[in-house]
Order: sequence, then C-alpha cells, then structure tokens
Amino acid sequence: MNVINAWNPAQNPAQTPAARSLLLRRSLLGNAMFSTLTGLVSLLAAAPLAKTLGIPDPTFLAVLGSQLLVFAGFLVWLATRTAPQPGLVWTVIVLDIVWVAGSVALLPFVADFMTDLGLVSMGLTALVVASFAVGQTLGVKRIEPA
Repeated sequence: MNVINAWNPAQNPAQTPAARSLLLRRSLLGNAMFSTLTGLVSLLAAAPLAKTLGIPDPTFLAVLGSQLLVFAGFLVWLATRTAPQPGLVWTVIVLDIVWVAGSVALLPFVADFMTDLGLVSMGLTALVVASFAVGQTLGVKRIEPA
C-alpha cells in the first residue's frame, strides 16, 4: 500500500465502510446542527432578528426557520443510515451550493436595506454552508465505488 492509498480511505480496501463514511456523516450532522440552530433562532426570534438584520418582513425568517428545521431533520436521517445513499447526499450538496450562489446573487439587491450586521451574517452563513458542501463532497467520494 502506498502513502496515497493510506491517506485516501476510498482507495484503501482495508478501511471499513463505517470509517470511509465518517467524514460524510460528520459533515451531514454538522450541517444538521447548524441548520437546527439557525432554524430555531429564525423561527423563535423572527421579529427582533429581522429588525437587527434589516429584513423588512419577519415572516420571511419564520418561514425560513421552519424550512431549515425540516432540512435538518432530513440531514440527521440521512447521516444515520447504515449506508447513506450517494444520490441523496449529492442532492444535499446541490442544495447547499444553490444556497451559497443565491446568497451571493442576492447581495446587490439587499445591500440597500439590510444592516451591516445582516450583510456580514449572510456572508458568513454562506461560507459555513459552503464548507459543509465541501466536506460532504469529499465524504461522498469516499463511499462511492471507484
């Protein structure tokens, strides 16, 4: 076995399926925890959060919060499967990428009414979501057949 095979669990047949899926499971569960926290805060504190971030209608945050909680539940379900289905994981990755791209695309349109804290929050959230997409991509590649 060469050094590359030892480093890359997908190329190391001695690695157990559980070990190969560890990065994927951790990325999915991290995404679920972040989505749960963001969803709860958005849902339970929609009005004060909307004012702080400069979002005109707190209903937007309440709806977003409830959707994030559903998404988080799906992520937990997916991460705890014996063998996470790569097709479903790729769907999550695409949704995360769409979130990041949407955030970037919206910035010019919301910059006039969102507060500086709101814009920074939007950017940092996009970076966190992008990091989950990267971890999930690396993780799913480890479990997919070569």
